[in-house]
Amino acid sequence: MKLKNAYQKSKYNGKKMDQTVNTIPDQNLSIRQLLDRHSRGLPLGASQNQGEYFDTEIPRFDDLVDMMEHKKQLVKEHKALTKKIEAEQKAQAEKQKATAEAVEVAKTNPIKSAES
Repeated sequence: MKLKNAYQKSKYNGKKMDQTVNTIPDQNLSIRQLLDRHSRGLPLGASQNQGEYFDTEIPRFDDLVDMMEHKKQLVKEHKALTKKIEAEQKAQAEKQKATAEAVEVAKTNPIKSAES
């Protein structure tokens, strides 16, 4: 087993860094200018990360019983929404089927559909 110490040369030469400079000369602001721009709502010249906020509240539970009741309520809501979606899809399919049948009838009997 070979031990490593400060006097042995490492085989790893390190990471090669890019030598390009991304700074722009004279692009500094004083504290007074920063506060003035901030108070007026002007951009500071730096990127600003905006948080994402959603309408749904994330519940926090102190008791496991409350968490299980909330889970049961969510399962009931999921089942109700699933039934509602299936009913709407069924109604949409029936409507498309009726429209397709009407188009088919119109293609086979163009004179009768024109008289109606």
